[in-house]
Amino acid sequence: MITLKSLKKSGFKKLIGKLCGAGRYAAISFVEKEQKEQILRRAVSLVVMVGITVGSVVTAMAATKQAAVVVDGKETNVVSLDSEEMEKNPYRILKRAGVSAAENDEVGFAGSGEKKNIKADIVVSVKTAKRVTVAADGKGKSVLAHYGDTVADALREAGVVVGKLDDTSKKLSDAVSDGMSIAVKRNYHVTIADNGKTISAVVGEGSVSNALDQMKISLKAEDLPEPGLKTSVSEGMKINIIRVSYKDVTSTQAVPYSTVTQKDCSVEAGTKNVKTHGQNGVRAVVTRQKICNGKVADSSIVSSSVTKQPVDKVVVIGTKQKTRDSAAVCADGTLIDQDGQTVSYRKVYHGTCTCYCTGTTTSTGLPAAFGRVAVNPKLIPYGSRLYICSPDGSAVYGYAVAADTGGAAMSGRIIADLYYSSYSQCMEFGSRTMNVYVLD
Repeated sequence: MITLKSLKKSGFKKLIGKLCGAGRYAAISFVEKEQKEQILRRAVSLVVMVGITVGSVVTAMAATKQAAVVVDGKETNVVSLDSEEMEKNPYRILKRAGVSAAENDEVGFAGSGEKKNIKADIVVSVKTAKRVTVAADGKGKSVLAHYGDTVADALREAGVVVGKLDDTSKKLSDAVSDGMSIAVKRNYHVTIADNGKTISAVVGEGSVSNALDQMKISLKAEDLPEPGLKTSVSEGMKINIIRVSYKDVTSTQAVPYSTVTQKDCSVEAGTKNVKTHGQNGVRAVVTRQKICNGKVADSSIVSSSVTKQPVDKVVVIGTKQKTRDSAAVCADGTLIDQDGQTVSYRKVYHGTCTCYCTGTTTSTGLPAAFGRVAVNPKLIPYGSRLYICSPDGSAVYGYAVAADTGGAAMSGRIIADLYYSSYSQCMEFGSRTMNVYVLD
């Protein structure tokens, strides 16, 4: 409480001087004592009023809080807050500070670390949005990051895990920037087997062809990598290179000779003689071999030509018939002709046979000749093949064809009239009992 005594002790003159000025203090020195008391009472009232006013101002200042706005780590503005509600809403503070935030910007109250060296009760942090593109595993993805985020944060946001062997186009610790592109290149352990040698290597993502290029392993057009050149590389892949070459090999093959037969009527029937011995020919064959890693895997014939012609074997077969005077009849419906050949027959006629040597043309239009006999066509049809001999086989006319008609045969007096080329032969034969066999 301010009193007159306290004012005197604290220096009344100095206080009055400050309040009223030096001139006023000089004037008071010449007034009467009563006037001094009156002035003192007024001064005390004035001092009390000043104290109350100053105290109110100090109390109001103590109740008001200050807010700072930090955009991307830089302090931009400091404002006073006039309500507790404003303290809870960072966007109202931004509006009071005249700071605008974009739709994707990150707005919030700063942590203790961001408040360092900032003289304000409340700090609102604005971290601007950064659009970042991440390319990995053949796919591209756009993600949203903010000021202060690193490349590692953007990759994590994109769901991309970076392995120990992988490469990134930006350092993981680099800060992101708007429009930044981050590429992740995968690397893999592979094993390459080439012509008996095994190589272990780390290669970048891509195809088997890319991996071989990285290892400076060249292929010829015929070489075959397994898996194929277009196959994507994967961790632990085994690549086997089959080196392919071709070789032409010439070999010879025998060309077999053929056996041909020649008939010779001057050689007795049933006799065979080798006239010319056969010789094999020679064929040259060119074979192309496919060699894979030193071993023949396949082969195919490229060309084939006969370099020496074969010589045929010639066998002479005699056709000269043996002369026989008899034939034999068997009980099983067969007979043995005068040449020893077994012949089957289906019917036999037994009776008289005569002979003739006149006429030039038979009833069937065939010229008259030995072996063409006259018969009764109702009994033995024209064209029937016959064999004619005596019942005991001692007299043989031989093979014949029913080709003519005889009057005696038609009347039934004889079975057949046999043609001979001369009258003397007819006279020698005369008229005999013969068997006429109708052959099958």
